[in-house]
Amino acid sequence: MAAIAFDTLTCARRLIAAGIPEQQADVLAELMAQAFVHNVDQLVTKDYLDARFDAFEQRVERRIDERLTELETRLEKRFAQIDSRFAEMDKRFAEIDRRFAAFDQKFAEIDGKFRLLYWMLGIIIASTTVPALAKLLGLG
Repeated sequence: MAAIAFDTLTCARRLIAAGIPEQQADVLAELMAQAFVHNVDQLVTKDYLDARFDAFEQRVERRIDERLTELETRLEKRFAQIDSRFAEMDKRFAEIDRRFAAFDQKFAEIDGKFRLLYWMLGIIIASTTVPALAKLLGLG
């Protein structure tokens, strides 16, 4: 309980000096002292407010920490799911790359065969057109 110094004797003397009868001034001074004591019990002190604010701040910080921990856990799970899906996609892309490499090899084989056919066709054309041209021009 906080204490406030209230001098009932000085209060009573001032009331008497103001013209209030002595017995009435004494009663008024005592009543005022009781009222002050009662109201002082209801006063909020700085220390009380500081303690309440500290407790409130700790509760808020604890709740924020709990929420952040919960959110971190949820995000970690979600990122793990995303990482898993990326790993699956990497596997699928690797398979696609392997299949493209097989196509590239097939195209290289077909390209080699076409080159052989071009040379063969060139030799056939040359072997048939050169004698025909020579005959036509009278050279042979």
